[in-house]
Amino acid sequence: MRNFNFSDNVLQIGNYKIYKKSLINADNLGIIDVGNKYGCMNTMKACYPEEMSNEERRLAFLEHRKLVSAAYDYEFNPYKFYMPTQNGEGKAVELTREMVEAYDDGWKLDIPGDILVVTDKTPGVVAGFPVADCVEIIASDLKQGITATAHCNNKKLNEKLPQRIVEALQSMYNSKLENISIYIGAHAGDSYTYNNWPDWATEEFWKETGAIKEERKDLFRINHDLALLHMLEPEKFATFVINATDTITSSNHYSNHAYNHGKGQKEKEGRNFVGAYYKKKEYSVKLKL
Repeated sequence: MRNFNFSDNVLQIGNYKIYKKSLINADNLGIIDVGNKYGCMNTMKACYPEEMSNEERRLAFLEHRKLVSAAYDYEFNPYKFYMPTQNGEGKAVELTREMVEAYDDGWKLDIPGDILVVTDKTPGVVAGFPVADCVEIIASDLKQGITATAHCNNKKLNEKLPQRIVEALQSMYNSKLENISIYIGAHAGDSYTYNNWPDWATEEFWKETGAIKEERKDLFRINHDLALLHMLEPEKFATFVINATDTITSSNHYSNHAYNHGKGQKEKEGRNFVGAYYKKKEYSVKLKL
């Protein structure tokens, strides 16, 4: 997935389900949604060989980011990847130039907040999250050059963080719904299961959406898309796209659920990356790999 541009008015292109497509495009906005093609996209000890030190993991992750940058024609700086330290307060934080310049490697920056906003004032900078089944939501005000990103695990879906992402654009930037485009990254499909009713789930909400289905006494199947469509109502937005790739069954994605259930155990332990950036084409001249 490279840009929020769709030339055909269709319901599905490949793995991308298009619930609504506007004529509004943003040529300078890019979406990163990579699976395991470029290696693990974080520094977690569990995702690397046991003998690797923290510094070795950090350098490996940087090399993986460089590979992604090269694959995207150096439209962003591999040193300038950012994610917030989600604290459950629902706060949105804008990634400013001062924050970008604070460290050579943006991954070192501690950003308390649940939602990270990137704008066209900091081109070549990526806001996003390492994920391995969880939903990553990208909401863009295409007219103003503003994009909000957030990692929404099951608990945060239950807390309706996807709605807070949109509300953050409305309250902080006076964004109008008809100018906002939604992109939802690759995530676990309905092969995501629990052995009992999940303790994070507010029963009334999930039963209302039909997103948790009890197939039998010891099997509850989760459908994230049903919950998201219920919360966000695609018809309200300019564009609404869901990457329907099931990270659990895809051979091209890491998956916590698959790893924990012994399905492709070794190769499934890792993190994918989903994020957004505003392009900086001239960076390809300056980048040294």
